[in-house]
Amino acid sequence: MKHTLFKPPLVTAIAVLLAVTTTFTGGTAQASPLSNTEAFLRASFTNGQFVAGFTPGKPDFGFSLEALLQRKVLGETADTLEPAVKYLLTSTAQTGTVSNPNGYLFNSGKLRLGLAGKWAFVSSILKAGNGNTRRQIISAALSKVDGSGDVAPDAGANTYDRAWLILGLAANDRARQAVTLATNLASHQLADGGFNDGFTLGSSSSDGTGITLQALAAARGLATQSQRRTLNASIDKAVAYLNKAKEGDHFSNYGDYDLNGTAYAAMGLKSVGAQVGSIQNWIKSKLASDGGLQTPWSGGTGDIYATAQGATALLGQSYAGLLPKAGQSQGGTR
Repeated sequence: MKHTLFKPPLVTAIAVLLAVTTTFTGGTAQASPLSNTEAFLRASFTNGQFVAGFTPGKPDFGFSLEALLQRKVLGETADTLEPAVKYLLTSTAQTGTVSNPNGYLFNSGKLRLGLAGKWAFVSSILKAGNGNTRRQIISAALSKVDGSGDVAPDAGANTYDRAWLILGLAANDRARQAVTLATNLASHQLADGGFNDGFTLGSSSSDGTGITLQALAAARGLATQSQRRTLNASIDKAVAYLNKAKEGDHFSNYGDYDLNGTAYAAMGLKSVGAQVGSIQNWIKSKLASDGGLQTPWSGGTGDIYATAQGATALLGQSYAGLLPKAGQSQGGTR
């Protein structure tokens, strides 16, 4: 979800220190140094269920799904994640179903492809017990893919929609469809090597390029040798774009540093085997005392939306690296 077009109100969270012992990074458990960040995110959930959007009290489901994913990455245990997992992932009253499309995965009865892909990805990583619904949602999403293997034009999909759908397919044993969709996504690359943010269609962005790189990396680990050549060519151009667009050790937007865009770019670069230590250190420098990540407009306190998208990058990891075949997607066979 693109957020940098908005400057959200200041967020004050209760810093509830939580003993966190592990962080999930592609199936490997290790010590987590960021219990305060996990506590910040945990406290940002209303009734333990969702992150409110720009309308107080109403969920922003895109950010909620990513915040839930960050909490898992930061090492939170299943019992404390359960209220959010039930509300966001397993409750069909919230998600809707193909036969009753009245939940947040639908808009006026039409499946929201990017959000469905994100939901399927997060469901897989958190091993949510929603297998039947997930299979139906994935099938409904794939019905929007045309004979070329790309999302049909009338589906209205943007860069983020395609990238999240690829990640969702890759996480749910739909390798062939994920790779085909990824090779089509590569064809939407702009002349400078980047990808747009889904809003300003003719311009590349760090976040649009970062999420796309993660999708391409996930697909590359599942691709044939011939398909990898196509994906690698696109990946190389996207990495070159990010290296050129980077301002020292971060990315900017609208005249300010862009925390979310930097985090997404860092995850994209990490997913294809690039070094991201300096960017990771810059993100660490934006940690507020309350455990959240600061933005230019958060007044020195943590911003919920930035932290909901930045904690994985703070650990030097990527979403693609959470997939079972992370060893292939992080570096791949070239």
